[in-house]
Amino acid sequence: MPIRERDTGGRRRLRVRAQGGFTLTELLISLVLGAFVIGGVLSVFLGGLETFRMTDSLSRMQESGRFAMELMRRDLREAGYVGCRNTLRQEAPRTDGPLDPGLIRNTLTPAPSGATDTLSFEYDFGVPLMAYEGTGDGSGSSWTAADDTAVAPTTVSLMTATVDGETIVPRDDSDIVVMIIARGAGITVRDHVGGSPPGSADIKVDGGSGIEEGDILLVTDCASAGVFAVTNINSSGGAGFDNIVHNTGSSTPGNYTKALGRTFVGAEVYRIERVAFFVADHPDTGRPTLYRTGEEFAEEIAENVQQLQLLYGVDTTFDFRVNDYVTAEQIRNDVNVSMDNVLAIRLNLLINSGEEDNLLELPASLTLAGGTFTAENDDLRLYRVFTATVGVRNRLP
Repeated sequence: MPIRERDTGGRRRLRVRAQGGFTLTELLISLVLGAFVIGGVLSVFLGGLETFRMTDSLSRMQESGRFAMELMRRDLREAGYVGCRNTLRQEAPRTDGPLDPGLIRNTLTPAPSGATDTLSFEYDFGVPLMAYEGTGDGSGSSWTAADDTAVAPTTVSLMTATVDGETIVPRDDSDIVVMIIARGAGITVRDHVGGSPPGSADIKVDGGSGIEEGDILLVTDCASAGVFAVTNINSSGGAGFDNIVHNTGSSTPGNYTKALGRTFVGAEVYRIERVAFFVADHPDTGRPTLYRTGEEFAEEIAENVQQLQLLYGVDTTFDFRVNDYVTAEQIRNDVNVSMDNVLAIRLNLLINSGEEDNLLELPASLTLAGGTFTAENDDLRLYRVFTATVGVRNRLP
């Protein structure tokens, strides 16, 4: 403590300086002001954190939605594509004689028996687009097919795919769409000596085609077409050709006849791809996930896809204009409409924010494919509906 010495009339006196400090009132005011400042900083921090969670969730949902929509649009546009002409019809009943113009011959087993022709649904270009309406709660196997001749979706090999050794099962609160596509650039047929019966000879294409035994192929010159299984492929030595053999045999699915009905010199050969889109629970996370299944494996397209709902644009006046958008079940119940009338498909994807919960004060309620989706009472996640309409190019003028 500082001491100051002073002279007062010959006598010395010591004066002690008083200790400085804050009064109790000042301390209380400081505490209150500090609390306000800390509260403000904390409020800004928490608000920023909540905004970040909301923005991050929306960004992830938008990314998943855009990617899924683009992939589905690409495949659905090509449904039923047969190389060029969009007016080719599947031969019915199938035969092993000459093939008439304007028809597609499908030689895959099983063989027709008289007037009965039970061609495998999965390679039937007479039904290149098939729809299933999910009518359950997501825990069963309740679907309604748009076509009363279609097989149950769970018996289609595309629906029995596995991911990392685990079988994935479609959820029955979402729809399923299956399509057949002639994929990629065509490979030109260099030689195809007709043989007997007609069209039974090997199809010769340039070497290095990449075609393999077991492939299902389409050969077409736009006047007519043939669908067949490759039973063998060999090279022509110095000729530089790949010989595509399509004999009958015990392969799966195999051919009931090798007669394509005509020669296809100058035609184009395409691989046939079967594609399905559906929602199933992920085997590891249990979250609803959009899958795309093809010939070889199932692909995870987007996680946290709560539902896939599809509406089909049908032409009921045969003027190549969509008159109405209906569900697969409505197509099934209307004798005047079939999947042949479908010119467009309206996609509706319902995506949630996944693990990011408690983002809303009340459960979400949204319009979905003409109906209403309401989240459960304890579900405070974000939900968003992504919608797009796709024209089926092979059916448009």
